[in-house]
Amino acid sequence: MTQDDKAAETRKSFAESVKGKAKEVAGAVTGNDSLTAEGQLEQKEAKERRRASATEAEADAQAAEAQTRAHEAELEGAQERVAARSRTAEEETRVRAEQEAQKRTAEEAARRDTARAQSQFEAEVQQEAERAKAQERSEVASAAKDYVQARDNYQESVDEAVSTEAQAARLRQRAENLDETN
Repeated sequence: MTQDDKAAETRKSFAESVKGKAKEVAGAVTGNDSLTAEGQLEQKEAKERRRASATEAEADAQAAEAQTRAHEAELEGAQERVAARSRTAEEETRVRAEQEAQKRTAEEAARRDTARAQSQFEAEVQQEAERAKAQERSEVASAAKDYVQARDNYQESVDEAVSTEAQAARLRQRAENLDETN
């Protein structure tokens, strides 16, 4: 429901409330119990409609908040990946400089050290990448869980609003049936 629709719904429920109060007062003054009951019913229906609109607005806000949190988690994951790549690049630069120094002092020793350092470096890079991926998966899973919860809350609110509107329609129908029988 758009903001304009919500505002129109609020105005309509207010107008129905005023109309209901007028009917209630007119029924009380004229001694027409049916008119009094109809006025009370319209006031109750207007109140239920306002409550349903408020519930729906709250659900919309929760859904928007969940989407914001999910987006923030995605951004944090991207920042972590960039930081991991930067650390990886710095580590690669450091290892290469170390390898060149060893090569100059003793070529044979440098070859053995280079192979060992390269293997260690790759393992560290792999471990760091796995840690970053695990952290990202955890953040995405948490954001997805928050989103699902907010979506479920929104659906419950919508279902409640539909139920409330259905109840108001039944009450209105009952009031109309009472009018027809009187």
